[in-house]
Amino acid sequence: MTAVMPRALPRTAVGPVLQARLLGNEITKGLRLAWRRKGMIVVGTGLNLLTYLGINLFIGGGHVITGLMVRTLPALLAVTVAQAAAVNGSGGIAEEINGGTFAHARLSPGSPLLQATGRLAALAVEGLLSTAVLAAVLTAWFGLDYTGPSATVLPAALTGLDALGYGLLITALTLRINSIGAITHVFNMVIMFFGGMLVPVTVFPGPIQMVSHLVPTSLGVQAINTTITSGLAASWTDGTMPWLIVHCVVLISAGLVVYSTAMRHALREGALTPR
Repeated sequence: MTAVMPRALPRTAVGPVLQARLLGNEITKGLRLAWRRKGMIVVGTGLNLLTYLGINLFIGGGHVITGLMVRTLPALLAVTVAQAAAVNGSGGIAEEINGGTFAHARLSPGSPLLQATGRLAALAVEGLLSTAVLAAVLTAWFGLDYTGPSATVLPAALTGLDALGYGLLITALTLRINSIGAITHVFNMVIMFFGGMLVPVTVFPGPIQMVSHLVPTSLGVQAINTTITSGLAASWTDGTMPWLIVHCVVLISAGLVVYSTAMRHALREGALTPR
């Protein structure tokens, strides 16, 4: 006797209203989880503040150079968002896989990319809250002047998207690489050094400066600094903004492709359960 099996099970159509509701549920879940680890968020924000101040004191020989801080503070804020997206995004996926609950999420009619978008949106809120605290404390404490043009909103938004694209890529790699935690910390250190948090990228030698532009948030921080000092038109003229847009598109696209591919592989190999 032979049996004819269908090639694939029919998928239930999900309308835009249901998609919006599913996305809202993912964001709400992410924010609730963030609230439950609020103590760790406070500690992490404090450590970022102390690390940044320590670096500035070391570079300034025991003194804080406010001019340098004005140019490196945007990098600190970008690194904070990138770290929140990468570390917590990867850690959340790994915790669910090891706990055996990640496979349950696929019972939802929402696509994996929709769920990933909801996770990233919640992590973006978490990162932005930390950056708001850091910016307020440092600006008020040292009297930093950021009375530049309001056009800095555009490069700042693109820098945030660049950081979230990096977080999505790290989250996607979590589905394939067991030792992703160590890799993530190395990448975060690279972003801190080559992203302009220690010294502005423009002080690097030419070849190193070109390599640093491949690092997430580096071009965004440079575009923000250029816009503050010379206006948004200058960041377009020197090519920073166009390359920042390209970097965002490439990084987010890579994250989406890797996440979709890794999810299909995990479903086929049964890798959504503890390894």
